[in-house]
Amino acid sequence: MRLRFLGTRGEIEARTRRHRRHSVLLVGYGRREVMIDCGLDWRKGLARLRPSAIILTHAHPDHAAGLRDGAPCPVYATEETWSAIAHSIIRRRDGRAIGHASIQAQLEWCAGAKVRRAVFTHCDSEIVKGDARASAAKVRALGRERGIEAWISHDGLELALR
Repeated sequence: MRLRFLGTRGEIEARTRRHRRHSVLLVGYGRREVMIDCGLDWRKGLARLRPSAIILTHAHPDHAAGLRDGAPCPVYATEETWSAIAHSIIRRRDGRAIGHASIQAQLEWCAGAKVRRAVFTHCDSEIVKGDARASAAKVRALGRERGIEAWISHDGLELALR
């Protein structure tokens, strides 16, 4: 099985060479690939990727807006996600758009579930605009505190699972 992280940027303006495009993970096995999420940056490149299927994790534009023109394959999502896409819901706090749970919170969840490895694939402004080595070291340290091997993905990273 192969994991290809093609996009790791969240719904933020900042972009760098390492975090250029919105969320997309391709999970491959043999000659088939399933696409996890399809952020707005992928709207024009979807046909080139030719996934066997697409799974949407949730309805934020950086995860689902690449499907505005349709999809060349089956798309799977929860009823809640389909409903949110239909209503273009964006979460807000104090009048500003907000994103996802912090890495620290996610590592706490991982520790509680006895997850021993975590790859963070959806990067915010602090990671995208910050020093890559410093961010990686911080995430590794937060993971070590909880007994988890943790690292940050970037566009183009490929992992092989056995």
